[in-house]
Amino acid sequence: MPDLKHPLMGANIATLFASMRTYGGVDRKYWPYAACFAGGAVARLPFTLLERISAANLKQEEDEGCRPIFIVGHWRSGTTHLHNLLACSPEFGIITPLASGLPWELLTLARWLQPLLTRSLPENRGVDNVAVTIDSPQEDEIPLASMQLLSVFHALYYPGNFRRIFEKTVFFEGATETEVAHWRQSMLYFFGKVRKHQNGKVPLIKNPAHTARVRHLLKIWPRARFIHIYRNPYTVYQSTLHYYRKLLPELSLQTFAWQDIQETVLHCYPRLLDRFYSDVEGLPADRVIEIRFEDLEENPLDAIEEIMHIFQLGSRHETRKNITAYLERIKDYRKNKLHYSAQNLGLVRTHWGAYLRRWNYQIPTW
Repeated sequence: MPDLKHPLMGANIATLFASMRTYGGVDRKYWPYAACFAGGAVARLPFTLLERISAANLKQEEDEGCRPIFIVGHWRSGTTHLHNLLACSPEFGIITPLASGLPWELLTLARWLQPLLTRSLPENRGVDNVAVTIDSPQEDEIPLASMQLLSVFHALYYPGNFRRIFEKTVFFEGATETEVAHWRQSMLYFFGKVRKHQNGKVPLIKNPAHTARVRHLLKIWPRARFIHIYRNPYTVYQSTLHYYRKLLPELSLQTFAWQDIQETVLHCYPRLLDRFYSDVEGLPADRVIEIRFEDLEENPLDAIEEIMHIFQLGSRHETRKNITAYLERIKDYRKNKLHYSAQNLGLVRTHWGAYLRRWNYQIPTW
């Protein structure tokens, strides 16, 4: 069941009601939660409006100092690990947990309530054992779900028609021009605030959904840079199913069919990657980097050093020192144990075979 730490507690009233109206509403048993979301949005309204006024002139300037770096790749491909490693560099500005939870009040209420909010952070992300601290870098998809309608998290909040919402919010299939324009405006507004919050540093943005949105991101930031991380598809499939089994009971406000989730994962993995490779075709080599998760895991310092070199980033000595300290802190981290059924192995081989061959992956040993 959801609780009051649900991400929609950070939504504004307009987005909250628009998402319910657009994506099928909230099942009766979840009405008390919806009432709490609405009550929280109303209670924060004075701060929301205050920040709207104070941040009205914020925008993402397109200059050499603001060329965002996007970490992309299918869910469970290692994007979080890469994000955490790169965030060790003082070069980058990140989205903090408070920015993720209160995107409308990031520069006001979130700052004033930071000590209280810090104590309410979860011990880990829920879907795995990755710790969450006040400085843990977050992806932008949750705050964007609290600001407008094109976020894959709406498929998790309203999973009654999971595949249709997934395809609309990830691939923008069936999205109106108005909705896409609102998504772009929300990106600019949110990252204008994040950049101010992070003292003008280069935005480092991790989001698996952006793997299919490169063409749209380039319309906002024509000189953006991308790092694509990939992993053994057999592992990705099994881990993605685990991801949804953990998240859906915590976030969903509707009943759903598990079969719909499985079919969406199988169908959308190759489509996501096909879209990515189509979108980055023609971009210079110094703006698109591909990295194999297993190589990052084996030699993280060398992998990050290579990324910093290609993107011509400084602070490499300090970054290396910070990464060493970070790796020491997580040395006892244990991955989720995955169980590979013969049926699931066969499904991956059938549906994702092109990428098994492209990257030369075999069935993992365990």
